[in-house]
Amino acid sequence: MASNFSPQVGHQQDRSSYEPLETCYVRMILEADKIPWQHNLLASGAHWVLLAGYLVVPGTFTSLQASATLHNSLSDNEAGEVILNRIQNPPLLALACVFFVVGLMLIGWLYHEYRSNYIWLINRIFMWVMKPTLLNSSAGLLTTMISLYTGHGGDWSIMALLTVIASGLSVASSSILLIIYKFIKLEKVKRQHDQLQSARDHFSHC
Repeated sequence: MASNFSPQVGHQQDRSSYEPLETCYVRMILEADKIPWQHNLLASGAHWVLLAGYLVVPGTFTSLQASATLHNSLSDNEAGEVILNRIQNPPLLALACVFFVVGLMLIGWLYHEYRSNYIWLINRIFMWVMKPTLLNSSAGLLTTMISLYTGHGGDWSIMALLTVIASGLSVASSSILLIIYKFIKLEKVKRQHDQLQSARDHFSHC
């Protein structure tokens, strides 16, 4: 009777060793592969739109702070005219704001939609090879500084200051999110997967 039982147990152990291990890490990999291509394309477009906003904003800077026109405006207390003179191209500024808002809204929606899939967020939102949020915001900050000191003589206008602050906050937030998801949350899931895998391998060899 014992001889009829042991082969069955051995067969069950061999079969269990080939069954896929259902862990959070495996689930994220499978779900990332099944995400619609339209959403991947949307993530790409959102990064391009956000980058366009970063590149357009420096074109709105002006170096009229020391000009005679601005001094006359200040002396006449014409606050509205002063504000308009601080912006070199108001329509371009409006276009940049539209790019920023649309890009951030798309990225925010995708983040909320796939917030439980760390692998997709890291690969498509935080650290994509071609258009990562971190590199885009860093490029925007660098472009702003170059335009400020080469094209406008280091004149820190209101627009320049706001752009540097926005770009710096974007770089900081992207870096923090990348560190949290890649080096903390995803690593925790991978450790759990490795522990379960080791436990199953140990059990199958007993």
